[in-house]
Amino acid sequence: MNWKKYALLTILTFSLTYLGHSSGGPEAKVEIIQEEAKEEAPAPLSDAEQTVKVLLDRYFMQRYRNENFNGVVLIAHNGRPVYEQTFGYSDISTKEKLTNNTPFELASVSKTFTATAVLKLAENNLLSIDNPVKMYFPDFPYEAITIRQLLDHRSGLPDYVYMDNRYITDRQHYMNNYDVVNIFCKKKPHLLFKPNSRFEYSNSNYALLAAIVQKTTGMKFQQYVHDSIFAPLGMDHSYVFDFEDTTTHEYARTHDAYGHKLGDVCFDGAVGDKGVYSTVEDMLKWDNALKSGKILSEETLEEAYKPRSFESCSFANCHIKNYGYGWRMCKQADGNNIIYHNGWWHGNNNVFARNLRDNTTIIILGNRLNQANYYTEPVWNMLKAVNTDEMQTAEQDENR
Repeated sequence: MNWKKYALLTILTFSLTYLGHSSGGPEAKVEIIQEEAKEEAPAPLSDAEQTVKVLLDRYFMQRYRNENFNGVVLIAHNGRPVYEQTFGYSDISTKEKLTNNTPFELASVSKTFTATAVLKLAENNLLSIDNPVKMYFPDFPYEAITIRQLLDHRSGLPDYVYMDNRYITDRQHYMNNYDVVNIFCKKKPHLLFKPNSRFEYSNSNYALLAAIVQKTTGMKFQQYVHDSIFAPLGMDHSYVFDFEDTTTHEYARTHDAYGHKLGDVCFDGAVGDKGVYSTVEDMLKWDNALKSGKILSEETLEEAYKPRSFESCSFANCHIKNYGYGWRMCKQADGNNIIYHNGWWHGNNNVFARNLRDNTTIIILGNRLNQANYYTEPVWNMLKAVNTDEMQTAEQDENR
């Protein structure tokens, strides 16, 4: 272990030990995830990975005890878990415990699946992302808006989730995706700006993309995602919400910050912008499938991960953040982007963040409202020790 890595680990260990000792309070009981039996035993963790695992456990235990964190965490390196743990309950009122196979509403992390579904259709020449939306919905009044501008949030469409009663008159029943389409076709709300002139995040874009998938395939969006993504990848605990489905699905109930259960609203019936349910282990399968080219080609992924908006107004003059096709990105000091998407819907606060350069992944699924879930800098700092160890080994191999 070189001196830089040793110093980093020492600092992290001291900081987290101080956090744990200063937190006080009774010892919290946390359910330890039991790894499922595998045909081949995984390779043992390296010394650096073992150390990081201990630090991660201290960090998330402190968050569980003192910050009301309730959820499941999986931190991966080179495609396998370095740390995996459950904290708290699937249903706080009944004390039903979370497991690593408990599906969570992914909220806006769902957009990564929707974008992939569209790009997969484009790879198969079933659509072009430069097709106008009007091609699929003849009454759509905004002729300049294309699929591409839905993907990168440059359409100018206002967000249907925040529309008032002028546009949404029935809030007692679930909306479907065609209901969202009809808001724009029949009620013609004003655009926020000229299409393709700037970035503005809007759930409407991805609800329309899911409707376009349905139009193109002749299948429900839910079925297409299952058949083309979940089933081939063995994501057996993942599904897209469908209020017409009579199947009973397990899932983590969602809670407010005080632990009170939250119910559905009319918007929950529309999917694509949200509505995908998955587990930490299925999300690791998703991560690995994207990296290995099982779902999309390397060329398509490069396009998806490219920043698309450079106007100063698009990200409040922030020059390190951007958005591609279904992916957010944040530029790091070394010039590389973290490719990620966060999600918030009801009480779900989720993180799916990937450093493609060193092959580390952070998956946090939370079902109790907690904005602190998005603060991942301490986790990335701990993972630097693993990365330093790997880079040092590579340098030694090159010098042999």
